[in-house]
Parts: sequence; C-alpha cells; structure tokens
Amino acid sequence: LAAGFAHADVTFSGKGEVGVFQDENYTSPEVGSPTMTVYSGYDLNVAVSGASDNGMTFSMGFDMGAGSLHDGGDKQMDAQSGDIGTSALTIGYAGVTLVLGQDKSDDLYDDSQNGDVKISGAFGDLNFAAVLDTDSDEDSNSFSLSGAAADMTWSLVSTDSDDSDNAAAKVTVGYTVSDALSMSFKHDNKGAAASINTVGLTFAMGSLTLGLSADDNNDNDISVGYAAGPVSVSYATDESDAWEFDTSYDLGGGASAFASMDSTDYTA
Repeated sequence: LAAGFAHADVTFSGKGEVGVFQDENYTSPEVGSPTMTVYSGYDLNVAVSGASDNGMTFSMGFDMGAGSLHDGGDKQMDAQSGDIGTSALTIGYAGVTLVLGQDKSDDLYDDSQNGDVKISGAFGDLNFAAVLDTDSDEDSNSFSLSGAAADMTWSLVSTDSDDSDNAAAKVTVGYTVSDALSMSFKHDNKGAAASINTVGLTFAMGSLTLGLSADDNNDNDISVGYAAGPVSVSYATDESDAWEFDTSYDLGGGASAFASMDSTDYTA
C-alpha cells in the first residue's frame, strides 16, 4: 500500500546553539588536564503536511544539522549530522494517530529499542498507545494505557523485551492531595531483574517546587526547582551525593541563555 500527496504545506523549525563545554572525564593529551571547549551547532527540521477531503491528515519530515548541541539530560554533547535520513509517515484521523517508519518509534517502556509501527489515541478519559516491530529477527513490541479519575491518575506500560531481553512492565499511580502536595507510587517489574517499588512526593510552594522519592533498592532522590518570569533554576541530588544543576533565562524572541552542571561536567 503506497500513497503520495502533493501541494502540501512545508514548515521549517530548528535551533542554533553556541557555548562552552568542560568534561572532567576527558583529559587533553596536549595539556594533561580537563579541557574547556567552545562549541556551536544547529539542528534544522523540515516538515511536509497535507490533508485529504475526508479529514485525514498526513505529515513527514526530516532534520539535518552540523556541529554539536548540549543534551541537558546527560550533560553531554550530541553531534548533529548533516545527512538526511528516512522519515516516518504520520497519519491522523478521528483522534487516532498512526506512525509508520523503520525503527522510528521508541519502545514505550524504556526507549532502549525501536519499533516500526505506532498507533495512539484516546477513548474518553482512557489514553492508549502501542508500538510494533515488524522485523522477523527482533522482538520489541510494547503498549501503554493511562487514565484519570477525580484526583487520581494511573498508567500501565509493558514491553516484551527490555535491556536484558526479558518482558517488563511498570504501573504508576499518582494522587493530588491538594494544590501544594501530590503523591506517586510506581511498581517496576524489570523482567529478570528484581522489581522496584518507588514512592514520590512533590510540594509546590508558589514559584518553588520540592521533589522527594525513595525506592526499596536504596535509591533516594531530592530535587528543588524555582521558576519565575524568564528565570528557571533546578537542583537535584541522590543517595551517592551525585548532583546536577540547571538554570536558564528567557531572552525573548526565541533566544535563551543557560548554564548546566553536574558532579563532573560543566556547560554554559
């Protein structure tokens, strides 16, 4: 089954970034010490979209770039490729979204593998998604269900293959006690590994947010966040005293300045 669409709308988006990066884990052979490096990079996204007479929507796109961009999640630099790769086709109709593309959809459990077909949508307050892998030599199918009732939210995510090639699933329940306090519980069945139960609390006090979590694997996390106007600041630490710090300032017009540090790395 193949289809083509012409006279589509074309949109462009992207980001450019310049800054300095220091990695304490890397020692320059020339100077024998951690190096501070000036970096720059950009990522350009092009999307093509259209719609049929019956209301079905279609979209495809690609991205390309050069240099490197900062990854706030792992405090490392992500190299941007100038190569233009294949793109997934996204089809939407009657509240249901279908994504088709070889290895273009992340596994819903932990993003450690990819699938080729993803379908998602909602029935009332029930949200669903499924990712299927069509490759005969791989096994990476997953699904998720989530919903809400009054002050409670819940979600179920399952996969037939996690990092250890074992089926895994996790159930998360959240409860809003008040405008200032919310609670969560997560049971994570990690396949062949031991299951882990995690309890979390979030306190919101005006512009300040405090997060606490602990599990039965002796892992504990504490986070503090502040956001007011164009300024945002966050700090997090865990049971091993590893920490990370992020702050950003919205300069307006789509520009922002940021600094990001953790126990070993620094970026600004």
